[in-house]
Order: sequence, then C-alpha cells, then structure tokens
Amino acid sequence: MKKKTRQILILNGLLILIVAAAILSVNSGYARIPFSTAVHSIFQPHTDGASVVVAQFRVPRIVLAVLCGIGLALAGCVMQTVTGNPLADPGILGINAGAGFAVMLFLTFFPALHIRTMAYQPIFAIAGGLCTTGLLYLFAKRNGKLLPIYFLLGGIGLASLFSSFMLIMAANMDNSSYQLVARWLAGNIWGTSWHQVLALLPYMLILVPFLLTKSNILDILLLGENTAISLGIAVERELRLLLIASVALTSACVSVSGGIGFVGLVAPHMARRLIGGRHHALMPASMLLGALLLLLADTLGRSAFQPREIPVGIVISVLSAPYFLFLLRRYF
Repeated sequence: MKKKTRQILILNGLLILIVAAAILSVNSGYARIPFSTAVHSIFQPHTDGASVVVAQFRVPRIVLAVLCGIGLALAGCVMQTVTGNPLADPGILGINAGAGFAVMLFLTFFPALHIRTMAYQPIFAIAGGLCTTGLLYLFAKRNGKLLPIYFLLGGIGLASLFSSFMLIMAANMDNSSYQLVARWLAGNIWGTSWHQVLALLPYMLILVPFLLTKSNILDILLLGENTAISLGIAVERELRLLLIASVALTSACVSVSGGIGFVGLVAPHMARRLIGGRHHALMPASMLLGALLLLLADTLGRSAFQPREIPVGIVISVLSAPYFLFLLRRYF
C-alpha cells in the first residue's frame, strides 16, 4: 500500500472514530436519552425537555471538546518543531497557566464585561499566553540560539508561579466561586453553551488554516537552521510567527476550557507513530487525535462516576501522565 493512500485511510479512520465518539457522547451523562430522540433533538430543538438538554448543553459541549482538542494538539505539534523539544506542550511550557492567570485577572477586575459578552475572555487569555512566551523566549535564548532544555525548564517554573498566583487569588473568593474556579483550573468543559463555541470559533478559523499553510516551512526547519537559511527561509521571522500563532491558538482554547494539559504533547507523538513526520499529514492527524482524545476523556469523565463528574483535564492527566514519563525517559 502506498504511503499516501495509507495516510488518507488513517485520517478517514480518525474522522469516523470522532463521529462515533460524538454519537456516544450525546447519550452519555446523568440523563439517558435514546439515540433516535437525540438525533431528532439536533434537527428540531426546543420541542421538549430532552431536546433542550441535547441542543443547548450536550451538542455545544461536544463541539467545544472537538475544537479545543484540535487547537491544543495542533499548537503542541508546532511548538515541538519550533522549539526543537519533543516534550514541548502548552501546559508544560506554562502557557496554559499564563493564559489562565490573565483570564482570572479579567474575571476579577472586569466582571461586568464577562457578564455582557464572552468576546473579551479569549483576548485576555491570548495576552497572558503571549507575555508568558515572551518571558520564556528571553530566558531560553542564549548566544542567539533558542535552547530547548531552557525553554522546558523555564516553562515549568512559570507554570508553577502562575498557578500559585491563581490559587492565592482564588483563596479570597467565596466557597461557590472557588469551586467553579478550581474546576476551571483543572480543565473543564462543564457548563458549556454556544456562547463559548462562538467566542472560540473566530480564532480557530484564522489560526488553524494559517498554521496548516506553514507545513512545508516546518519540514524545512527540522533540517536545521543553516539548511533552512540556505533554502531562503527567514528562520527568525518564521519561528516568531509560528510561536505567536500557536500560543494564541492555545490561549484561546484555554479561555473557554481551562487548563487542559498533555493533549498537545500526546497527540502529535501518537500521530508520528501512525502517519510519519511530514507535517502536511502530521498536523491534520494530530488535530484529529487531539479532538478524539479530548472528546473521549470528557465522555468518560461525565459518565464513569455518575452522579459525579470528573473534570476532563484530570481525566486527560491520569491517562497521559504515564506516556509523558515514558517520553521523558526516552528523550532525556
């Protein structure tokens, strides 16, 4: 079988699995709804109680899980190439924490804006993520070169710092608000509505296509800086653009889903094993795997321990942490 044919079959297979996972997720949760009723509810909402549950709660939750999985996995794939670090992940590098801290500042000091519209929340998250990345870039650049190990260590330190700041801020909240913030910090798609989907969608429509158009440049960057320069690539400019776009995409996802980690680490590595290292196929495969992982983790978190729900970020961490330790042992 030709490699291209195999890649197409794998991508189509992942799409089918995502559709199957979405069908499973529609009927997962505290209220069991027959599949025929769920399908009817999608096309004719507001006809009864089941329709409201499906159309206003479960479908936007599924859509948001897919979108966030796509965004986090694609950002992780790009960051691993740009930083030259196979363990690069938005959560490990502290970008999730930086974006989350900015969102908490927004919710604390501008609550009226949050009540009025969701449009400002991703903007604050992107600003926090970019500030974190700027600090990392300055810390990791030595003698004109970006050193991957410093990028990783600096990210771990900043993640701890921002997480501590968020806990200090949360300690001053009342109990009910603290519970909501704690679930959000753990990574949570609970309480999703179409407002969150609409807030995230513009950034997905701009940043995902932009990053996909850079697949050839990412392949060239893997050959080394000198080779890329000899082929006419403005390496420094491209690295900055790719880093800014991937951080903005991560931060937009974090603004609506909280601090979900490991998706950007695990999905690209799984995609490389399935489909190879060329970015024109690696990036779509990473996106689909990220969507599938997050959707399955969310479904498991809200159905396995009924009537309690486990935040999707905790489920992802439990499932992915052993794989992270395996990668850590392999590369270091």
